[in-house]
Amino acid sequence: MGGMSEPFSAATPAPIGAAASGPATRVGPCTQRRAVLAALPGIILLPGIASACGMTEPAQPPSTVQQTTTVPATTVSAAEIPVGTAKQFKAGDSTVIVAQPAEGEFVAYSARCTHQGGVVQVIEGMTLRCPLHGAEYDATDGRNTLAPAPRPLDVVPVSESGGQLTLG
Repeated sequence: MGGMSEPFSAATPAPIGAAASGPATRVGPCTQRRAVLAALPGIILLPGIASACGMTEPAQPPSTVQQTTTVPATTVSAAEIPVGTAKQFKAGDSTVIVAQPAEGEFVAYSARCTHQGGVVQVIEGMTLRCPLHGAEYDATDGRNTLAPAPRPLDVVPVSESGGQLTLG
């Protein structure tokens, strides 16, 4: 074959000093190690970021103990609260959430969040949310459905007579 060289192919290594025909695509232990090391700071910081953003759950399950509180006697019309909704009312200096989970069934709760005392708002239907840290409650029974609220809302006594609700 006297002096003739074989044609260059991808399977044949390029002669020394020849220009490469593209970027190196070598994948080996060093490349994989570099990828792991590059991701390591994110993996280490993730729990701290989640904690700072409030994405953690309480260490213990929330309490189901519901307390009763009193407010100055206040009368509101039952017609103001359609079935399946909740509405906010003032009772003296207190804010009260009144809901009608089922026809003719009325419940009332203090609007003070059990986490840090923010005034919960009616979001939609029977869902209540504290604007301070996003704690949520179900107005059907006052239970806390989303942390960081540690327990249900306090119950406010309510009675109905002749289409009028008496709170407190």
